[in-house]
Parts: sequence; structure tokens; C-alpha cells
Amino acid sequence: MGLLLSLLPTAILAAPAEKAVSERPRIGLALSGGGARGLAHVGVLKVLEENHIPVDMIAGTSAGAIIAGLYAMGLSAAEIETTILGIDWNDGFSDDAERKYRSFRRKQDDLDILTTLQAGIDSNGVRLPKGLLQGQRLELLLKRITSGAERVHDFDRLPIPFRAIATNIETGERVTLAGGDMARALHASMAIPGVYAPVEIDGQLLVDGGLSSNLPVQAVRDMGADLIIAIDISRSEERRVGKECRSRWSP
Repeated sequence: MGLLLSLLPTAILAAPAEKAVSERPRIGLALSGGGARGLAHVGVLKVLEENHIPVDMIAGTSAGAIIAGLYAMGLSAAEIETTILGIDWNDGFSDDAERKYRSFRRKQDDLDILTTLQAGIDSNGVRLPKGLLQGQRLELLLKRITSGAERVHDFDRLPIPFRAIATNIETGERVTLAGGDMARALHASMAIPGVYAPVEIDGQLLVDGGLSSNLPVQAVRDMGADLIIAIDISRSEERRVGKECRSRWSP
């Protein structure tokens, strides 16, 4: 953790020169996506807590959105760690009961699923495969761990203002979610194309935010942060894939 703390200053962006010295700058935290490595964000939160560094606003993408959302709800780093480690994430990669509990006819559905993933062209234009999973069980899992925020539909009203980052699959543009159902926002932020079907929010079809803004520094800056601590846990090849996807969508 000592090494981690020593690295933090390199991720902090300087405050505007005109900021009054006597006034504490507002600190924002940006957490990247990174799949199973998302738990590494908890280590950063522990260091911040141990050194009494406040977080005034927070944004996250994909796995980072889950950690950021829980922290925004008021959970401590230790509580988030316990919550994340206590989840069977494999349950989120299914839309149905375990195979051993299904009838023969339902098991046959597994053999037919690839027929629903074919891309093509019809009268409405290019038709993309929606994904292997609709994500119902994933969203139920997310609802369970975010139950404390089920009545909060404005993420600025959480103990720490929060943003979840997703991508509009039709335009490739970043979508910053600042309200609505917390579980659904997290679901959209981590809906990997081809694995999960896009999540519809306000008429937009949303997928994993890592395709448009894997490290949501701009979202935190837009929230009014003076100092930004940006934690990138993604691998270089993941960043490259994100750039390639964005370039395909660019005019």
C-alpha cells in the first residue's frame, strides 16, 4: 500500500491557479473498467481512507462503476470488499436456472442460442446480435447490492455524487448516467457487447462504457472537481480495443 500511496500524486491533476489557497479543493475520483481486476480499486479507497483524503465526487466505468456506486452510497472500502467477495458473479452470467435443474427441452435451448447471434441486413438496415444474455439475473444481483439507493434517482443526492459511464451502441458516444435506477445504470455500464444485450435507458441502447471512456476523468471534471485522482486498472490491449471501437464509430 505504501507503493500505491506514493503513486497517487502522479494521477492528481493540478487545481486552477486562481483557486484560493485557504479553500480546500474539491477532490474527484475516476475509476476505470478492468473486469475482475475491479477489486483493485478497493485498495486505492483503503489508502485514501487511511490517509483521511476526502472524495467529493466519483465516477466509474464498468467494474469501476460498481465500486464507485457502492462508495457513493456510503459504504466503506472494507464493506465494499466484503460485498464484492461475497457475490457469486458467475450467477450474473446466466439468465436461467442452473442447467442441472432444467428440463431436457430447456437444455436444448443452449444448442440453438447461436442462431440468435447472427448479424445481417433487413428492411430496417444492419441488424446486430443482441448478445448471449439479456442480463436479468445480473440486474437482480446489482439490485441486491444497491438496495440502499433504490429510492435515490438523482445520483447527486447520494452521500457522494456519482456518475456511471456507458456507451451508446448506435453512435459510439459516451453516455454519462447521473440518475435513474442505480442497478440499471451499473448494468448498462458493464453490458459487454456480444455477451449482454444492450440496456435501454431513455430511448438509448447502452453497452459497456469502456468502449467510449474507460477512464472517466472528463465525467469527474464535468462534476466540478478541482483535483482528480484517476485509477486505471485496464490492460494495454483493452485500451487498444476501446480506441479501435471508437475509431470505427467516428465519422
